Amino acid sequence: MNREFETHGPIELVVEIGKGRVRVNATETTQTLLEVRGEAADDVKVSFENNKLEVIGPKGTGSWFGRESGLDVEVTLPTDSSLGVRTGSADIESSGQVRDVRLKSGSGDVNCDTFSGSAWIDTGSGDIEISEALGELQVKTGSGDVSVGSALKELNISTGSGDVEVGTANGRTVVKTGSGDLRVVTANTDVSLSTGSGDLNVGTARRGRVSAKGASSDVHIGIPSGTPVWADINTVTGRIRSDLESVGAPQEGQDHIELQARTVSGDIVLTQV
Repeated sequence: MNREFETHGPIELVVEIGKGRVRVNATETTQTLLEVRGEAADDVKVSFENNKLEVIGPKGTGSWFGRESGLDVEVTLPTDSSLGVRTGSADIESSGQVRDVRLKSGSGDVNCDTFSGSAWIDTGSGDIEISEALGELQVKTGSGDVSVGSALKELNISTGSGDVEVGTANGRTVVKTGSGDLRVVTANTDVSLSTGSGDLNVGTARRGRVSAKGASSDVHIGIPSGTPVWADINTVTGRIRSDLESVGAPQEGQDHIELQARTVSGDIVLTQV
């Protein structure tokens, strides 16, 4: 199935399928192109009204999401369009820049480039990879790994047992997991990390409040040379090591760190970077 629609600006896209793949290509275009492949492609309901494109897969008797055969849905649409995608086990991919986003999948992976608006992503067991979030981003997964390259505003991530890595956090960041490792490469503002049995790592904490809490977790925090640090750290059976130089209280307007680190059996290491 192939469809074309005249669209001279951003649109709203809604897709619901079970198995297969959903791929969205956001680019500078005045036409929205839809291609659906698969055995049940002719049974997919497509409507375009009031700048909203809906692509709804058939609902069979086997499950809410329809037939066992997979569908491959590919959409090319204008930059900064909004996305609402729901799948059973289908993967979700987007390239280019899209605006407000709501993505939900039972076991599919999510891989996206850039969000210019707010985004909400939820998977049962699929991995999630986001290159850049310019608006608020909320991510939840049961057992998937999460990777975010850069987050400009508030970032909230929750996973049951997956690992999480954030490249650059420019807004308030909260990350929670039951048993995964958590890593923030560069934290430019407040960051809070908590896990049951994974390790906690902040490569460089430049300013703000840093909270790291775990049970059997090792904690490693890197702090730039010359940055004043107020530290409240404790481990029950682990060791505490630090090579930070004492620089005294911060001057007015100077970047400084308020650090709280708690672990039961892990080590806590503070490193000058």
